[in-house]
Amino acid sequence: MKVAQLVIGEFRGERGRRLAAPRRERPSRRRLLLQAAAVVVTVGLLAALGHWLLTSPTFAIGRIESGRYRYSDRASVDAALRRCLGRNIWTFSRYDLAAACSDLPWVSAVHVQRRLPDTVTVELTEWQPLLGVVDTTAAGGEKVLVASGLVLDIPAHLSTPGLPLLVGCRLASLGSGRWRMVDHDPGAVLALVAALEATAFESECPVDFVRNTPLGFEVTLQGKAGSLLIGTDDFAGRLARFLIAKDDITTGAAVDLRFEDRVTFEPLAPDSAETTVEKGPPS
Repeated sequence: MKVAQLVIGEFRGERGRRLAAPRRERPSRRRLLLQAAAVVVTVGLLAALGHWLLTSPTFAIGRIESGRYRYSDRASVDAALRRCLGRNIWTFSRYDLAAACSDLPWVSAVHVQRRLPDTVTVELTEWQPLLGVVDTTAAGGEKVLVASGLVLDIPAHLSTPGLPLLVGCRLASLGSGRWRMVDHDPGAVLALVAALEATAFESECPVDFVRNTPLGFEVTLQGKAGSLLIGTDDFAGRLARFLIAKDDITTGAAVDLRFEDRVTFEPLAPDSAETTVEKGPPS
């Protein structure tokens, strides 16, 4: 005898038709039209809002505030920033500001902050002088080397910083108060400056002049304390070697630091013999 089974769920008949399955109600054409109209209206409103934000005089830059700066000329900065007035505050970027300030030689980076509806705050980052530069071409004006490898004119409203001088340097003008070194490798000069800073050399032995000789860079110390021939590489190691040996070196001597295992110096007196102080190779 076959017992009937109770099954909860859907049942398919012989032809696979679902029995007691709920039918899904198709959305009416009217609802579809209303939904499409809502999407079109929303997109249109957003487009209109965007157009208003980008074209309305309400958001035209009417005021530019700048932070402090030292080396740039105020009149030149004002002229550069004035070119930004009237730009849309939403589309104005630091790249636009950098382009406007491209003729300001001392500006190395810019930053922009917006204050709605029409005010922009500008922060100018300036290069810092690393070395004074004495131009052999007598182009006039005091100049300094900065980290970009370029030489810049010292502004007329500032006095020359108390920096070591790079002497015997021939310069070529790039315009807008910028110069390039003709006979010197900017990378090598910057490496020497970095070595002086890394070894804190000037805290113990202030530097007066730096010159490039056929044998490499030569550093002349202040107060006739002597000169150091440091060659063309390993500037930090050679300067550190001198600091270790300096108490054994005659004041005013001409010191050769190009050898890894020794420090060679010649006393200032013309009748003095050359002396060699043996030190271990630098670590």
